[in-house]
Amino acid sequence: MAGKKKAAPPPDKLMTELARRGPHKVDRGDLGIVGMSGQIFVPRTGRKLPAVAFAHDWLAASGRYRDLAFHLASWGVVVAVPDGQTGVFASDVELATDLRAAVTVLQSVQLGDGSVSVDPDRIAVAGHGFGAAAAIRAASDATLLGRPPIRLRSLVTVFPSPTTSDLLPAARTVTAPALVLAAGGHLDSMTGNALAVAENLGGDVVFRTIAAADNRGLLERRSLKSFIGINGADKATHRPVRAQLTGYLLHTLAGEDAYAAFADPETTMGSAAATSVDDAEPAQLDHLSQLLGAKPPRK
Repeated sequence: MAGKKKAAPPPDKLMTELARRGPHKVDRGDLGIVGMSGQIFVPRTGRKLPAVAFAHDWLAASGRYRDLAFHLASWGVVVAVPDGQTGVFASDVELATDLRAAVTVLQSVQLGDGSVSVDPDRIAVAGHGFGAAAAIRAASDATLLGRPPIRLRSLVTVFPSPTTSDLLPAARTVTAPALVLAAGGHLDSMTGNALAVAENLGGDVVFRTIAAADNRGLLERRSLKSFIGINGADKATHRPVRAQLTGYLLHTLAGEDAYAAFADPETTMGSAAATSVDDAEPAQLDHLSQLLGAKPPRK
C-alpha cells in the first residue's frame, strides 16, 4: 500500500549492518588548522551533517581511535577527536573543555573543500573510559575553565571509568539523552563505573552491557597488519561498540527511524544486552578491596 512504513530490520540484523563500513567516502584532517591538537574525520560530501566530539581514554590519543572515527564518518557523521590530556596526570575537566572547544569548531567551520557543513543543532559528545568522564562533564550545566555549557542532542559513554568525587553530581545535571555501554565485569569496579553513571545521568538513559568486551579493548594498535585493514583492537569489543555508537547517533542526531531500536532501553541488540539499573548488581567488594585482590564473601 502507498504510504505504508517499512518495518525496521530485527535488532541483530541492524547490529550486523552497522558494524560494516557505511556508504560515504571519508577524508581525514588535522584540528591543528583551528588551533587544536587532534584529528577530524569528515564524509566527503554533505550539508548540515550530524557530528560528534569524541574523548580518548587515559594515556591514549586520537590515533588509537582512527578506525572507529573513520567508521562513524563512513555513515555520515562528522567526528572530531581532540588530543589534549594524554599524560599520566590528565584532567577530565580540561579534556571536557577541549570537547566543548571541538563542538564550537564543528558548529562554525566549513569542512573539506568548503562543501561540507555540520548542523549546529545535531551534535553529540562521546568518550571512552577516562574520556567518558570528560564527555559527561562537557554535557553538564557547569562552566568549565571559563567555557560555558553547550547545547547537545545526545551523549555516549563507552566503558566509563571513575575520576573524581564530583563526577556523579555533574552527571545529574546532564539533560541530554544518553547511551551508556558497560564492559562485562566492569559495571562497578576500580576501572569502571557504568552502573553509577547510568543511575545518575539526568536525562533518558539507554544502558547496555557487552559481556565479552574488554574495557581497554576498544583501543586500536598500529602494526603492519594495519595496511590490510586490521586495526589491532579486540574484535569482541570494537565490533559491537562501533555498531552501537553508529546506530544511536544516527537515530538521536540524524533522526533516522530505522535505528530507533538503538535508543530503546529495553532492547537487547546482539551482544549488547539491555541492562536495568534496578536489576544490575553492584560489586560485593569496595574498590580498595578489589584492588587488593580480596575475594567476595560466600553467599
